[in-house]
Amino acid sequence: MRVLFFIVIFLYVALNACHVSVGKDNLVSSIPDFVKDGFYLDTQNTFTNAKAELGKYLFYDRRLSVNKTKACATCHAQEFSFTDGYQRSAGAFGDLHQRNSKPLINIIFNRYLTASDSSLHLPEKQINNPMFSTHPVEMGMKGNEELILKRIQADTLYQRLFAVAFKKEKNPFTIFNIQQSITSFIKSIFSFNSPYDNFNFRNKHDALTESQQNGMKLFFSDSLNCSKCHGGINFNTPEIKDIKRNRIDYFNTGLYNLDSLGGYPSYDEGLYEHTKNKNDKGKYLVPTLRNLAFTGPYFHDGSARTLDEVLRVYEEGGRNIDSGIYRGDGRRNVNKSPLINGFRISSQQHRDMVNFLLSLSDSTIIINPNYANPFIDDETKR
Repeated sequence: MRVLFFIVIFLYVALNACHVSVGKDNLVSSIPDFVKDGFYLDTQNTFTNAKAELGKYLFYDRRLSVNKTKACATCHAQEFSFTDGYQRSAGAFGDLHQRNSKPLINIIFNRYLTASDSSLHLPEKQINNPMFSTHPVEMGMKGNEELILKRIQADTLYQRLFAVAFKKEKNPFTIFNIQQSITSFIKSIFSFNSPYDNFNFRNKHDALTESQQNGMKLFFSDSLNCSKCHGGINFNTPEIKDIKRNRIDYFNTGLYNLDSLGGYPSYDEGLYEHTKNKNDKGKYLVPTLRNLAFTGPYFHDGSARTLDEVLRVYEEGGRNIDSGIYRGDGRRNVNKSPLINGFRISSQQHRDMVNFLLSLSDSTIIINPNYANPFIDDETKR
């Protein structure tokens, strides 16, 4: 009996440690001890396991799109660390988005959520973009809310899940509750099991190869300055501040210079589209470097196929495109950050850097059953 008692206790602890949907309704309790602060939560959307469970089904349900062709998971697929592997994502009617999808991991640590809109700070607000945007249409929910709600309400599974998640509400089937549930689920997606995490936080000294350790030293060195922009637990928190001592999160890295005046492709000019400040052309949010093994192609528009290409851009202080419609010398872009001034490293150091960047990838995220499609055996919904 004593052995059985300890087995039961061990299983209970293990289950409660693996995912937030088991045990208490406490999102933060599922975060590893080495990252217990620095998160952003909407106090109007109290986290519950029931909402997160409902949100997982809704996240994978194509019936939320106007023509039943797209689910949230279409552009945020688990096997790609919740991106989609495309240069530019496509909406329900096949229209291309301005850029590619961002990985939905560790998002409660992110002060900003989109590549070019500095006004959105919480997923509860950002979710309006894919659901209701019309340029391009993504999910196509605008004007079709009643139709989509009827689809969901007719499902006996959802009748049960909504009743549990919103048990105090007489009519829980609302777009607002759908949004609250989906965002509860995506906020529970944590990825902190990379070789780097094991080496740096769990004292597993064999977790990184010699090459990866050498690359890590280069990454954090003053000569390369990589960590000045890619800092913090998600490698996306800059140290750079403006004259008012406010942190700068959006940078121009010299990818384009179409007119020798700092021009970027007209379909996507970065932060400028939000601020209308010409100095913001080509400025984009610093992306996370976690799970790069699964999130290519790279840059906001997927214009780099490999990490080798990405690193070359920074080595050269920008990108020079010598032919085609996007020709121009990004190295001379007037809005380019002064931090992007190029550097010289050997071919071995280049390999070390790429190897270190790959060590930030957590392979458990793409197979974790807690985040997997619950409709995997139902073709009509997934």
